[in-house]
Amino acid sequence: MTDKAIVEALVARIRKLETQERSEVTGGIRTVAFAALPAAGETGRELFVSDGRKLGEGVGLGTGVPVYDDGGASWRRFSDDTVVAV
Repeated sequence: MTDKAIVEALVARIRKLETQERSEVTGGIRTVAFAALPAAGETGRELFVSDGRKLGEGVGLGTGVPVYDDGGASWRRFSDDTVVAV
């Protein structure tokens, strides 16, 4: 997959997340705590990590971030493609 294709796929995912509700009741993406994240390894899965940290948030002070399964060993933040942390 080319860099351009990867970027386009991520932009499409972000746009999808921006238009969805995060509530499970309304059919949005599922919300989980960091400790409850399933093992990564299935490309394309998307979750909202309720205690995940946004850029600039301190350790243990995360307010939540949308993430995707990179198909390898990590869940990554949509915003900057880094591995999600709490």
